[in-house]
Amino acid sequence: MNEKVLGHFLRYKREHVDPAVYSIVPDSRRRTPGLTRDEVASMAHVSVDWYTRIEQGRSNATPSADVLTEVCRVLLFARPEVEYVFNLLSLAPPRDERKGVTNAVMDLIESRNPSPAFVMNQNLTVLTTNKGFQQLYGVWDRQLPLTRNWVWRTFNSDYFRQSLSGWEQYSQYVTAVFRKIYSEDTDSKFLSELYTAVQEDQAFMNAWNSLAVSDFKTQYLLLDNPDVGELYLIENILAIPGANHYVVFEDAGDQATRVKLKQLAAKAGDTKS
Repeated sequence: MNEKVLGHFLRYKREHVDPAVYSIVPDSRRRTPGLTRDEVASMAHVSVDWYTRIEQGRSNATPSADVLTEVCRVLLFARPEVEYVFNLLSLAPPRDERKGVTNAVMDLIESRNPSPAFVMNQNLTVLTTNKGFQQLYGVWDRQLPLTRNWVWRTFNSDYFRQSLSGWEQYSQYVTAVFRKIYSEDTDSKFLSELYTAVQEDQAFMNAWNSLAVSDFKTQYLLLDNPDVGELYLIENILAIPGANHYVVFEDAGDQATRVKLKQLAAKAGDTKS
């Protein structure tokens, strides 16, 4: 019975997502609202036949926790929705890694508004962000750990990849940091999955094969924003002692950028009102 409820829920959510979020431009021949089953299956790394069976609620097609996690990621489920579908199958939902960020750290990143700031865990997965970050890069709250990861986003965010001047050099730095982090926990299932997820990107493999290793270093970013133009940001990363967390600050590097960040904040405020 619960398989049928799960399948109905997945179909409803699939048909109500916005294809534009996935860089899919609908044309006159596209009849399916939202995403197609083929598209979900491809992005979730399962066969179309298997995903179809899951959505049809067949009793012999109960997804594993890993497959269900991937489907939740693709369909951009909020945390309560993730817990709901896992509960339907009596499975333990994936751990919410955003828990554990202290109020003091939250206050710290919010104090940097309108400059972007965020918190990462020891695997370089973004746990929480401030409003300045959300105005510049979007809201990531519905993303699962892999797609909230700093390394994954560096190579998979079209906006960041196309808008950052010197993206190739920055991606080489991120890869060098990732190599060091991975060496500290070679048995990590998550870091192994992360490596697998980015290894098909030729830019990543070029950087990986250079064997560069790096600690966090100050980065100077020139980002072309479609609303306010070029932003000059200075990125620094600080470790939180005892928490295995990192706080990332992207502060304005000049007065012009400070003004533009305030303009973005004001525009977001107007939109909400």
